Amino acid sequence: MKKCMWGSSADSEFAPIVIEKCEGDFLKKLSPAGMDNYTTQMQLCAYEFARQEGTISISEAAMCQVDVAASFAANPAANDHEPRKASFDCAKAQSVLEKAICSDTRLGHADIVLAKVYSDALQWVGSEQKPILVKSERNWLLALPPKCELSAIPLTDKQVDCLRNQIEIRFGLLDGCGDGEDAGACLKSIDDPERAAYIGPLEPSPRASFDCEAPKTALEIVICADSELGQKDIELSQVYRDADATMGHSQHAALVESERNWLRYVASTCPLGAVGGIPPVLARACVRTAFETRIGQLQTCSQKATNEQIPCLNDFMLMKK
Repeated sequence: MKKCMWGSSADSEFAPIVIEKCEGDFLKKLSPAGMDNYTTQMQLCAYEFARQEGTISISEAAMCQVDVAASFAANPAANDHEPRKASFDCAKAQSVLEKAICSDTRLGHADIVLAKVYSDALQWVGSEQKPILVKSERNWLLALPPKCELSAIPLTDKQVDCLRNQIEIRFGLLDGCGDGEDAGACLKSIDDPERAAYIGPLEPSPRASFDCEAPKTALEIVICADSELGQKDIELSQVYRDADATMGHSQHAALVESERNWLRYVASTCPLGAVGGIPPVLARACVRTAFETRIGQLQTCSQKATNEQIPCLNDFMLMKK
């Protein structure tokens, strides 16, 4: 796989071949806890690059999953345990930030990814830049609690979204510094708000309208692997609720059934790729177009006469005619 990798989205097509071969050596040996650990680690590969642009990030996410599968195949027993809650031992959590991370799965996953990316950065950064990186990370950690108004546990949804968003921006920036540009110049500008804006919106929001820590379908996996799709899913959910309110109680059951059938239509029509794998560019584009079309359809059809609403919504399309 590594000798033949393209460094592009094509690797998302090749990776499942390697992963399937590796899984043959360990899947049946894992306990339920080990299987949960494997699934979580594979999802974290997609999560790490969900806010990154360009096909190189799709390749890196696919290679991350290959490495996970290869690691499990090499030593199933060492990986046969429950997923970690964070990058550190939560039993020893002392600071408010550490306790906050351990209190929420979303924050724990974000922390695990950040720890991995930071560890990798310490390996590739030159000796002259390493102190810059260590100082930057320390200052960032100190600034994080006040930035998200963190004072005590339990956290509000706003605080969770703020912390998760800041951690995602941080590991996205660190990943970006390893993409070939001058590491020293990159690390010096890593705390620049304008640079952070390239990783995604600074305003915190959920990853999707559902729980991306436990996606249940191939379509949900595709949505959670691409932050733009996640925000489009949130927009679609709001438009759906608006349409439901406009159409009224008499049309509610029919609207619910229409939406379920539409989701099945998208899942069966868009090339989602291997279940659990890194979705290729074509799958992302297909889902994005389908969601944009459905948003327009919900807005338009809900304004029609009652007897025309459901037939209008049941005219499923991937893109506008």
